Amino acid sequence: MKKILFLVLLMAWSFKGFLQPMAGDQPDADCHADFSATPEPSDPMTIHFQDLSTGQITHWQWSFGDGVTSSVQNPVHTYPAGGTYFACLTVYNSDPGLICHDMICIAITIHEPGQCVADYQYSTDNANRLRILFTDKSSGTIDGWHWDFGDGTVSGEQNPTHTFPDYGKYKVCLTAYNISSPSTCSDIKCDSVEVKIIADCHASFDYVLDSMNQAPNTFVFNDRSTGDANSFQWTFDDGAIVNGRNAVHQFSIQGNHKVCQIISHYEQGNLLCRDSSCVMVPTASYLNLGGHLFTGKYPINNPVPSGDTGIAYIYRLTGTELKPFDTLHFTHLGYFSFPQILTGKYIIRAELSKGSKNYSNYFPSYYPDDFLWIGSQGITLADSNIFKANIDMKPVKVIPVGSGIIKGSVIFALNGQPNNPVPETEVLLYGGDLVPLSYTKTDNNGHFEFTGLPLDAYYLYVEYPGKYSRFTAVWIDEQNPVQEAVILELFDYNVTGIEEKTGAQIRITGLFPNPVVSDLRVSIIAFFPGHLRYRIMDVTGMVHHTGNLEYRSGSQFIPLTTGDIPDGLFLIDFQTPEGERIATCKLVKY
Repeated sequence: MKKILFLVLLMAWSFKGFLQPMAGDQPDADCHADFSATPEPSDPMTIHFQDLSTGQITHWQWSFGDGVTSSVQNPVHTYPAGGTYFACLTVYNSDPGLICHDMICIAITIHEPGQCVADYQYSTDNANRLRILFTDKSSGTIDGWHWDFGDGTVSGEQNPTHTFPDYGKYKVCLTAYNISSPSTCSDIKCDSVEVKIIADCHASFDYVLDSMNQAPNTFVFNDRSTGDANSFQWTFDDGAIVNGRNAVHQFSIQGNHKVCQIISHYEQGNLLCRDSSCVMVPTASYLNLGGHLFTGKYPINNPVPSGDTGIAYIYRLTGTELKPFDTLHFTHLGYFSFPQILTGKYIIRAELSKGSKNYSNYFPSYYPDDFLWIGSQGITLADSNIFKANIDMKPVKVIPVGSGIIKGSVIFALNGQPNNPVPETEVLLYGGDLVPLSYTKTDNNGHFEFTGLPLDAYYLYVEYPGKYSRFTAVWIDEQNPVQEAVILELFDYNVTGIEEKTGAQIRITGLFPNPVVSDLRVSIIAFFPGHLRYRIMDVTGMVHHTGNLEYRSGSQFIPLTTGDIPDGLFLIDFQTPEGERIATCKLVKY
């Protein structure tokens, strides 16, 4: 009987994507190996190989699995004997800018003459991707089957269902035979069965310029892909390659740059999916910013050395958020300079460093001459360099020496985490008329102290760039010359302001003398000028006298007319013109 050969093309054993792109690869120069194998009708031992690869390919290298190779694109090869051979095709392009490389291997089984030919198909159970359904497709007088699943288990069923222990590739062999005459009817087919999860990859990303990075044109690339990719690679047109889900990259040349994201999913070395996405990224514009620090008529150390060192801070303002950007120390001619700054709005702050000759004589200030960051007009870099962003530091006031002392602490009251001390931050001291007098800085534990103050009314304010404080009223007088437990808080939101009620702006500290014979004076501390109404009542509630008191800001004694009231015990009730009660004091008249 004429020899009959059957060719069965088994499951493709694909190595596509196993090779990572090299440093010069471009995603758009990709190539994918693929081919078909068809037997010659008159001679099944002769196979026609047809290249089906895609991409800009210039070289083909075949290995037929029997030791013979070829570099022809579509070769014809005759096998020496029946059996299973792994035919492999490698395609590549080595031209600069078009470099690509890929490989695929296919198992080809050529059967020797006989009446039995083993063959099978398989499918995956979508409810359980480890469960594979095998279907016998053998031909001939077959009544016996032996399956070897490649994981140490076997089966004698014709159409078995098998659950594999893990994902991966398994060599599954079916031996089909006739039980009565296995010597004349027996054949085996082996195939590589891939047990894999369903993978789906769709590359996508966005990017943002890192405006707070002092390295110009540094971009952050964020993965926005969908699917279940587990390998991420970024390629940049300057030759850089970054591996990882997200990437940070700086462009050294101005212009538009091509950035590509390549995503893949590998399972036990097998490529299940791959996709790429490319975007053109334009670089940003940068300018220079600088200015002099003035203490009075001249900048520090200009035109003669002043013994001072300046510290300049620059903050980037985005909406209402202020973020620190850079800090520098400077001395030469009192000039500070921030080169290569991204266009946008900034706030600049400067002060003298500790150890400077005039450190205690000038307030830290914002451009151009403000004490508080929320009052600073800031400066906008738009289309040209700015070299005259000069800052004029204001002198502290000369305060008469007194016996008053104010001590306290500065704490954070941010995001539900209060009571954390704020070290090395500025505390401003204002007079009752809200004129800035002096400043100090907290120590490492957030403590501050003002000593030698005249007895009077004061305000305290914490200046911390980007955070908010409130004006806190503090009174020191003869009865309370020391306030040593003042707590000042910093907030994330704007709490700036002074209590609007008059009662928070004025304090009655006593009546002198008391008991009184005729002349009575009222001791008052006030932040702002104004007037009060008063009434003198006896213990039964009868009103004996009413009147008004005019007062100025600061600490003072104001005469009060008692009128023609008899001797005895009285109450003096003080109220604002709006009827808000300020204080009620006892008075003895004799």
